[in-house]
Amino acid sequence: MKMKRWIAAVLCAVLALSLTGCKFSAPACVMTVDGEEIPAGLYLMYQYQAYSSARSRREDTSAAVLKSSIDGVRAADWIHTETVSAVKRCIWIERAFEQAGLSFTQEELDAFDQRIESIWSYSGALLEENGVGKQSYRRMYLSEEKYVRLLEEYRSGPDGDITQAQARAYMNETYSRIRRLILPATDAESAPLAADKQAELDALAADLAERLNAGGSLDDLAEETLKQAYELCGREYTEEALSSDLGAFFISEETTGFEDGFVPTVMAASVGDAGVYQNNTSNEDVSQPVVYQKIDNYEDDADFTENYWEILQNEMTSVAFSDRQKAETDAYDVQEDGFAVWMYRPSNIKESV
Repeated sequence: MKMKRWIAAVLCAVLALSLTGCKFSAPACVMTVDGEEIPAGLYLMYQYQAYSSARSRREDTSAAVLKSSIDGVRAADWIHTETVSAVKRCIWIERAFEQAGLSFTQEELDAFDQRIESIWSYSGALLEENGVGKQSYRRMYLSEEKYVRLLEEYRSGPDGDITQAQARAYMNETYSRIRRLILPATDAESAPLAADKQAELDALAADLAERLNAGGSLDDLAEETLKQAYELCGREYTEEALSSDLGAFFISEETTGFEDGFVPTVMAASVGDAGVYQNNTSNEDVSQPVVYQKIDNYEDDADFTENYWEILQNEMTSVAFSDRQKAETDAYDVQEDGFAVWMYRPSNIKESV
């Protein structure tokens, strides 16, 4: 056993001596995507974007980016997956653009370059600190402009012909609209309510939700409840309160910022169903009930045509085109250089110069 340890020590010493004076050069290529080499600068550009996205999406906003997780996935792994997906998307866009016989005019290219110069003037130093040169940034920028042009071509073709019936069906499958009434949550001095007052306020919200579920309309009952809430909190009610505290908005399965279970509950609810959720406030001691009622996504045919049809056409074609791109890039063969990926790991990213 002692002899084995001695041999291992000698081998380590020989290896150390053989590496003395050697300097690892940064790999020029990080991976190949469907046979195409991906230069380090482009990889690092997309990695920096993924890191920035992770920073805004991390589950624990008080933790460092790489010590948090996104959608239950370790941040470093999530960033790498997003980076590879973005690189594959870039290659797909460039190939699709060329195959479609599309091109930019010199005037368009000049305009793009002016914007790139402007962006580089205030972001270039930080990107360079992260290994991204201007040409890599330019390639990423032009890729996005090519995607816009490709999407325009897609929409002008047969796949972009969306009927109103299709748009209505998509809207009802994808979105739910709710009317909500935010109740006051502090007293006249903006202090949190006493426990007994908070209990009364919560009971008031629950009572309104019960009346709505019995067939009532929030538009009809909101003012009465809001006046009671203001009186309970010892605050003066004004006519402006109703216009600011009563409103409507859409949610989808992608909506975040609500307590667990709220979004799927609303998505599965029927028009007219009501309930209560707690509003997110900057003061953890403040509990602010919000009464909501699910309503129709649009008032009538004229409302749909005037306010939603064009938006939905654009969204539907965008989703379909993105799905097509993802399906095709999923088939790309990716060969990573393990050493290069390690050399350019997310922990090297600098957030400031």
